[in-house]
Amino acid sequence: MSKFLSNVIKLFSATLVGQILGIVCTPILSRLYSPSDFGMYQIVISMVSLIASIACFSYYSAILLPKKDEDAGNIVVLCLILIIFTSVATTIFFFIFSGYIEQTLNAPGFSNYIFLILLGIIFNSIAYVLNYWLTRKEEFGIKAKSSIYSSISGKGVSIGFGILSPSPVGLIFGTIINDATIVLVLGKKTIADYHFFQEVSYEKIKHLAYRYKNFPIYGVGSDLAASATIQATPFILAFFFSPVIVGYYSMAYFVVRAPLRVIGYAIESAFLQKASLEKNLTGGVKNIVKSVYPRLISIGMFACLILLIIGQELFTFVLGAQWSTAGIYAQIFAPWFFVAFISLPLITIFNILEKQSVSLWFNILLLISNIIVLIIGGLLGDPILGMLLISGTGVFFWTWMDLHLLKIAGISVRDAVYELMHFLSLGVVVSIPLLIAKYYSLSSSLLIVVAIIVSIIYYTIIGYQDIKLREGIIYSIKNMFQK
Repeated sequence: MSKFLSNVIKLFSATLVGQILGIVCTPILSRLYSPSDFGMYQIVISMVSLIASIACFSYYSAILLPKKDEDAGNIVVLCLILIIFTSVATTIFFFIFSGYIEQTLNAPGFSNYIFLILLGIIFNSIAYVLNYWLTRKEEFGIKAKSSIYSSISGKGVSIGFGILSPSPVGLIFGTIINDATIVLVLGKKTIADYHFFQEVSYEKIKHLAYRYKNFPIYGVGSDLAASATIQATPFILAFFFSPVIVGYYSMAYFVVRAPLRVIGYAIESAFLQKASLEKNLTGGVKNIVKSVYPRLISIGMFACLILLIIGQELFTFVLGAQWSTAGIYAQIFAPWFFVAFISLPLITIFNILEKQSVSLWFNILLLISNIIVLIIGGLLGDPILGMLLISGTGVFFWTWMDLHLLKIAGISVRDAVYELMHFLSLGVVVSIPLLIAKYYSLSSSLLIVVAIIVSIIYYTIIGYQDIKLREGIIYSIKNMFQK
């Protein structure tokens, strides 16, 4: 079995454990906290994510590129310096404008969370940098452990706060603890690599900052636009509606995105390392893309079909009746997230081939279009319309980006469409029993039982067809935490 696939499975296995914990805890959290609590939480975390995405001026993406580990170590230090600078500047900004932000976003009490925002930015940014360093060092076992430990600590804190005194603070602080745990686990291993940082100097940092200047020139704008595309939605919904609507959106977004993102993250981390190596050896990334693309489709397709069919029933049964509206949002988001899931690991090709300008313009166009359609939904007073428009826009732009990435990699569009239609046909055929059960309006519990059965059938077929994937799963179970 290839080392790449074993790394993917290793990361996926560990992050899956973390996600299972998250899924188990979500029904508890949905009953401890109100949609309004989740709405305020989403507003704060959106700000953290937006700022953290550009905290080190996108230099984190360059950590994988130098041939010498000592040069990569200098880039890590550069990132940490920039994170400190960004965090201090952000804190000053929020202290000055917190009152205005509260009024604009209909978010009373926002100023109470400034210190938590600062902590969130610091830990989230540093975790991202350390993830890239350990990806370079192929320390996927350590990354896997950090995923499990962070999920346990973060969810535990949120549940504890929810039992004692439910408020947005419990959800926010749980996320901070999640990232802080990642920093602690990954930081311990990074410190063990101290010999790669002994040659850190101002001159080397300055030289490498100039060598990879395209990352702040194009990467900051691209990362900011990409993050804003996601994080601007809660702000616009809060402006036109209320934190309750933001809460519905937040829950739908989390539940739809989380499992797909876990798989995508595992593939992306291993893909980055492997694709960077292939580019240095051959000048291209065709082989790795050709291997990864069909697996992305085969994994993501059926999960999105299930959500599209019984999203509302699933949310109502698992999370409670108050989250029924979030289930409708989730059904709307399913096609958008599937297309994005395929593209997200592959989009790192732009950084590997140093073509960040294309990524910049794509993210800017996607951001502008999302803002426009959300404003239309807001002006018409219809959040459902806004969700339909943003999902349709996402499907259009991510499909275009997917095809462009395949073209850059040298993959035939006809072959790509064939893979898509193959797994779509298989998914539709396997899901027929669920469609029948839905047509006859069976209870939510029975619908979920049918969904589990057809999912087992589908992924068993996928495992049978993909021998390497099957071998990888077996290998990973035996060696999950070995390097």
